[in-house]
Amino acid sequence: MLRFKPVELEEKANFEKFTLCHGYHNLEASFANIFIWRRAWHIQMATDELALYLHLSSGSVSFALPPFLDDCDTSMVDPLTRYDEFFASRGEKPLLKGVTTQLKEKIERDCPGWYTFTPDRDNFEYVYSAEDLMTLKGKKYHAKRNHINKFLKQHTFEYRRYTQDDFNACIELQEKWMETKDGEAGGYRNELSAAKDALTYIDELGLKCGLLYVDGHLEAYSIGEKFDDMAIIHFEKANPDIQGVFALINREFASREFSDVKYINREEDMGIEGLRKAKLSYYPVCLKEKFVGVRNQ
Repeated sequence: MLRFKPVELEEKANFEKFTLCHGYHNLEASFANIFIWRRAWHIQMATDELALYLHLSSGSVSFALPPFLDDCDTSMVDPLTRYDEFFASRGEKPLLKGVTTQLKEKIERDCPGWYTFTPDRDNFEYVYSAEDLMTLKGKKYHAKRNHINKFLKQHTFEYRRYTQDDFNACIELQEKWMETKDGEAGGYRNELSAAKDALTYIDELGLKCGLLYVDGHLEAYSIGEKFDDMAIIHFEKANPDIQGVFALINREFASREFSDVKYINREEDMGIEGLRKAKLSYYPVCLKEKFVGVRNQ
């Protein structure tokens, strides 16, 4: 039986033994992402000689991420059987989320007929050309450049790298941003908690944070990490009352911190209409598809 335990900072090396070596680029393979959201989603992990297993729960929803194999040539039969046993011990039906196309194909090949998969569009990840985000060249980015140019006519700005002395200012900015959002306090509180952990353990997690000071005041910040030939942007917060500030922090953070990567992953839109429109407006080179897998029994 799998023995799950809380995700601790000390597990980073063990976690990455199952993820970094196999070329995964999805959020679920990022230890930083799993660690900062561990409380919001009650994330627990288990490992054995075959794989890394992650179980998540929120309210009445209980699910697992697909096993991250120690050896990619290992069949999924035994790891998924161990999930079967674990969920049975809880009186639950096995449910997988965060299943990439790569893992879906392997599960269907190794365990034909075990799961029925359906696309999870709200959790597709947006992947962009890093050069596009750094330069905003071309006709398709004309509106973004206009936003930045209008900003520059009205304001001065300074880009800085985060230090722990900036912690309170970043949290105050995020709290002010939260005040502009009504009716979704629970989710935003979880995001605030995750941001606090990201800033507190920024060095241990291998994260970077860029700050944008506008007319002498902190008005935007972004947190991300280098992940092989890709960067993942975990947080981006800015004062919504200042036109162009989101476009500017997006460009500055990419160009100053991730000039050596090919792609930038700006995560999912969670089904939020405005966020989906904003992410599509930057013209992703692809959407990393995710699937939900329901066990056939």
